[in-house]
Amino acid sequence: MIRGYLLSFLVFVLITDFAVAQTGCAYDIKGKVISAEDGKAISFATIEVVTENNRQALASKSDGTFEMLGICQKEVSILVRFIGFQDFEQKYVLNSGLNTIEIRLLVDVKNLGEVTIEDEKVAEIVTIQRSEINAEALNRSAGASLGEALTEITGVNMLQTGPTIAKPVIHGLHSNRILILNNGIRQEGQQWGQEHAPEIDPFVANNLRLIKGAAAVKYGSDAIGGVILVNPAELPNSPSFSGKVNLLGASNSRLYASSALFEGGINGLDGFGWRVQGTFKKGGDAQAADYRLTNTGTEEQNFSLGFGYHKDNLGLEVFYSSFNAELGVLRSAHIGNLTDLAIAIDSDRPLFIEDFSYDINNPFQDVKHQLLKANGHIELKDLGDFSIQYGLQNNVRKEFDIRRAGRSTIPALSLDLVTHTLDVDLDMSAKGNWKWDVGASFLFQVNQNDPETGIRPLIPDFENWTAGAHLIGRFIKTKYELEFGVRYDHRHYLVKRFDQNNVLQKPEFDFDNVTGSVGAVFFLSDDWTFRSNLGTAWRAPHVNELYSEGLHHGAAAIEEGNADLKSERSLKWINSLEKYTDRFSVSVSAYYNLITDYIYLRPESVELTIRGAFPVFRYQQTDALIYGVDTDLEYRFSDQLEATAKLSLIRAKDRDLNSPLINIPSSQLEGALVYNFIEGRLAKPFVSAGFRAVSRQGNAPRVVSISEVLDANNNDLDLFANDPSIFDFVAPPEGYVNFNLSGGFDLKFRNENSLNVFMSVDNLFNNSYRDYLNRFRYYADDLGRNVSIKLSYTF
Repeated sequence: MIRGYLLSFLVFVLITDFAVAQTGCAYDIKGKVISAEDGKAISFATIEVVTENNRQALASKSDGTFEMLGICQKEVSILVRFIGFQDFEQKYVLNSGLNTIEIRLLVDVKNLGEVTIEDEKVAEIVTIQRSEINAEALNRSAGASLGEALTEITGVNMLQTGPTIAKPVIHGLHSNRILILNNGIRQEGQQWGQEHAPEIDPFVANNLRLIKGAAAVKYGSDAIGGVILVNPAELPNSPSFSGKVNLLGASNSRLYASSALFEGGINGLDGFGWRVQGTFKKGGDAQAADYRLTNTGTEEQNFSLGFGYHKDNLGLEVFYSSFNAELGVLRSAHIGNLTDLAIAIDSDRPLFIEDFSYDINNPFQDVKHQLLKANGHIELKDLGDFSIQYGLQNNVRKEFDIRRAGRSTIPALSLDLVTHTLDVDLDMSAKGNWKWDVGASFLFQVNQNDPETGIRPLIPDFENWTAGAHLIGRFIKTKYELEFGVRYDHRHYLVKRFDQNNVLQKPEFDFDNVTGSVGAVFFLSDDWTFRSNLGTAWRAPHVNELYSEGLHHGAAAIEEGNADLKSERSLKWINSLEKYTDRFSVSVSAYYNLITDYIYLRPESVELTIRGAFPVFRYQQTDALIYGVDTDLEYRFSDQLEATAKLSLIRAKDRDLNSPLINIPSSQLEGALVYNFIEGRLAKPFVSAGFRAVSRQGNAPRVVSISEVLDANNNDLDLFANDPSIFDFVAPPEGYVNFNLSGGFDLKFRNENSLNVFMSVDNLFNNSYRDYLNRFRYYADDLGRNVSIKLSYTF
């Protein structure tokens, strides 16, 4: 089925590319960016040429010049950004042939904020494919978790633990292999757990950016899968008051949510800006197509505030956020005995089905995450922009199980993680065609178990010291750009644990590595761009992988660590070919990722404990290969009708045993037709119909049932004696196709305020299905039909 999708996709690409080639693109722009203050050329300014249906970006050369040839639309907008200058934006009506323009940037301090600096640094990684979910798309996914919102990007999937917990999977990798920067700070929670979702409220973000390559050189270790940047909008810098209020409701779990953001400045204090934001979200038991998913409610109460002041060539920003969530865990995933466990896995329906409720009962998770950030920067004459940033995070995770003797109110797992980070960076001024960036980062972390649990902790207490430094160089020419980087990191663990004889042990571990990357981007003829990047990354084993010992209640599994684990090392080569025109755009990206000493949880047995019957998993290592293709296509048939399609193909295998890996996403195809109505009283009215087709995971491990595991245990048989490859307890579920409808519009008011209305129906035909990446597919179906409405008022 997927091969047919791919063939149809390629034929469509060739036909539409030919059709667009016949339209002719007769407009050329050559220009120069200079300072309005002294007339000096501005090197490496970010320039965007925007038409009605297309956006292309490039950087000015060392002499400030730039050119963009073969533009297909007469009317364009040109946006120019550079640190220390006002943003430039102007509309132009082009003449056929060559158009010469000069852009003068006014000096201003408003772009000296930390967020803008982060954007410029992201833009420097030009040889790695980047994707973005903008503010408009975030509005449409309002109420979704960070993991759910990111699935709008091709190559990103969700690893789910029932309907309430989701975390992003990038090219088959997740958890500690993905680095998340929340407002410029490396997110540090208990992300090692496969059911530990990122503690981030997407309502704080103005956009989400994703780097799919091995970006460890820029951002530090652990970024084997990629980097996610959660970016808020810039703070205001002038006396003003504005805001945004979001309201939403969804039928499936009877979810309702609200979020409000207010921001402004202070009269007489130019350069000062502030923002305050808060979110409340509550949902009850989710609904599969034919039954309720008991105890899958959720409740969140989050808020954040920030302020900043910038003057001349220096500035300061402070940001604080608090994330608080209670997440129900499917009741049917916790079974009392081995017989019931086998029945639950073999059953088409969960063993526990009750009427709808907003109550969140045991088992559930209670997660709190606080973040404090302070950032300062100063522009050093003839050297560049120097910034320093400190972050403090406190993550408290409590997991509540069903316990005997009235102890269910005492958490079965209680962890308190405190993290200090310090980042320094010098973004050097351009010298000729060269641009350099050098920096260092430091992390100190303490993790402690709360003894109130009365249970031997799943992971021990530990301390983590990490330090690293990087150097990145970029060589820019008109038709191509070259980039290389190198980084060194060192990590030290001090673990504090009691052995089986209750004797305190303090093992220490040291891990270090040098990583690097080289890449190039070529601006080809006919609007084609080719990017290639070869990068290395590494990840030290986390303490949970070294010393897990017991029931991980949220995952409904017993996990056992391995103190002999070594660091993972990745070599990833990613190539992308892109073309963007007014009516047609296509992006094809292929990747090949070799991972040495890949760490994974191997199912090994089942075990009956005083808390119930659970599968047993143990951490092991192997050499792995993950490769695949991501393709995005958009075609505009007319001003009203457009089509989009996304195809993701992925394969993974254990190179040592020449067998499949477990929990790798299935290949999938998504498509949609969008009709944009002619604007009148309503702005941007549209309706969209789409589908998502997910294939059965044919590249899955062998199956050993619970009954076979119990029989092996009873007869003292080794399940790996004749076949050392990994196994799963259940075969992969069948593939499925879900359909959806959506539509919306903006209502403009005379005072320039606006109301955005967005409505959607997911799983339109209430399909019964199970997704391979849902860890609770053993026990229940995925979500049924969901009707939602979202209102966003901006003033």
